[in-house]
Amino acid sequence: MKRSGLLTFFFSFIPGAGQMYQGYMKRGLSIILLFILPIIVGTAFMPVLNALAAVVYMYSFFDSWNLKSMILDGTNPEDDYLVHLNLAEEDFRKLLSTKNHLIGWGFIILGSCGMYKSFVEPMLYGLIAMMGDSPLRNTLSRLIYSIPSLVVGVVFVMVGLWLIGGSKKNDDFEAYKGDTDDETK
Repeated sequence: MKRSGLLTFFFSFIPGAGQMYQGYMKRGLSIILLFILPIIVGTAFMPVLNALAAVVYMYSFFDSWNLKSMILDGTNPEDDYLVHLNLAEEDFRKLLSTKNHLIGWGFIILGSCGMYKSFVEPMLYGLIAMMGDSPLRNTLSRLIYSIPSLVVGVVFVMVGLWLIGGSKKNDDFEAYKGDTDDETK
C-alpha cells in the first residue's frame, strides 16, 4: 500500500511514528522506547543523558525517509526490533558473565547520581540557604547543580582515553627486524 509523502513527513517528526505509519510497528516501538528511556533516566538522575534522546530523534526522522525510499525501491527490510534482548537465551547469560563489571559500574554510577540528586543535593542547598544572599551562595549553588554532569563527563573522558590507549601490554608482539642474509639465500 502506497503511503502519502506528506503524512510520512509529518509523522517523521514524532519518533517512531513515521516507521509505524509505514507499517513497521516493531521498529517504531523500538525507536519510541529508545527516545523515552533517556528522557526518563536523564530527568531522574543525569540530565546529560537527555542528549541521547536528541540523537534518537534525529535517527528516527532520517530512518523514516530511508524506509520510505526503500519501500519505493522494493528493497524494504523486514519489520524487526532495533534492539534485541533475549533474556531467556544463553547469549544474554554469557554477556552478563563476561561483562558484569561494566553493568555493575553502570548501576553504581546511576545509583550514585540518584542518591546525590535525591539526598545530598537538597541537603547542600539547605546549608547554602543559611548563608543569606551573597555572590558565594550563587557560585556554590551552580557548582552543586553541575556536579553530576561533571562526574559523568569525567567518566566519559576516562573511558574514551582508555579505549584510545588500548592495552599497553602485548607480550605476543615481535618487531620486524628486516631481512637477514640467511633468509635471502
